[in-house]
Amino acid sequence: MPVPIHNAFYIKLGERGRWEADCISNARIRVDYPQQDVADINRRNWTRIKEQLDASETNQSVATSDLNRLQDLTASGPGDVWTAFHQGRLWWTRIRPGPFLQDEHSKYRRTEAWCDKAENNKLLVASSLPGKIASLQAFRGTICRVREKALLQRVLEGRPGELAVRIGQQRSGLEAAVLAGIRELHPKDFETLVDLVFRHAGWARTSILGQQVKSFDLELTEPLTGDRYVVQVKSAAGRPELDETLRQFPQQLYRRVFFVVHSPTPELAAATDLPAFVQVVDPAVLARMAVSAGLSSWIEEKVI
Repeated sequence: MPVPIHNAFYIKLGERGRWEADCISNARIRVDYPQQDVADINRRNWTRIKEQLDASETNQSVATSDLNRLQDLTASGPGDVWTAFHQGRLWWTRIRPGPFLQDEHSKYRRTEAWCDKAENNKLLVASSLPGKIASLQAFRGTICRVREKALLQRVLEGRPGELAVRIGQQRSGLEAAVLAGIRELHPKDFETLVDLVFRHAGWARTSILGQQVKSFDLELTEPLTGDRYVVQVKSAAGRPELDETLRQFPQQLYRRVFFVVHSPTPELAAATDLPAFVQVVDPAVLARMAVSAGLSSWIEEKVI
């Protein structure tokens, strides 16, 4: 965001989103107001427009709200941010200078290009937004002011708040401690940890210790898709051991092989030319997975 947000608004782009695609593709904001003359809006003849809204609406509070929101859109300038939801993402834009226009569909104002990314290029997926922003989708009217303006500013900048930073720092510290603990594990405990990590992540174990797949330690199934995977666990390994594992990997049967190594060689740790169907899991990656799976207490007990 190049400048701080002056005012922030949420707008529902047409009943049941009928104008969403058009507005976002063509850089505009459409509103209905079919009985109001666009010339009256641009002249800001609010007395006449209020009389029209009062006459067409039995609920006077609704008429007043409609007038206020039309005034907001008419007066809005480049310092304001307008937001909308489309295809599961938050989109935002700013109004371009100029009057209300009208075509055969509705009245509208031109905007800058709509964007569904934060300043750090992070996609603004609705399900990953703070609840105070994502809940705007439930607004039943057409336009409302965004009360959490500072929060929206941080979201659009891709900048976490102080509490999020503190949580991230604490998580990083825990991952570092868990990593140190993993390096102290006995090989059998390391193998057990690998099994626990994948099971706590939701994978279904279908075989162990080469019972069905002779060259691999674990066979896993992804419950929702039914895709099958294999896991090879090594206490120490380099690129030759990985290449041997890949030669034995039956691609026609399994989607991916996880090559989990307690002590990888520098060559293996730095490898970037790996096939898409293999993922090397070194202790640092396993530490993040273990923390996400809630297994830090298990590791704590093993390194007492």
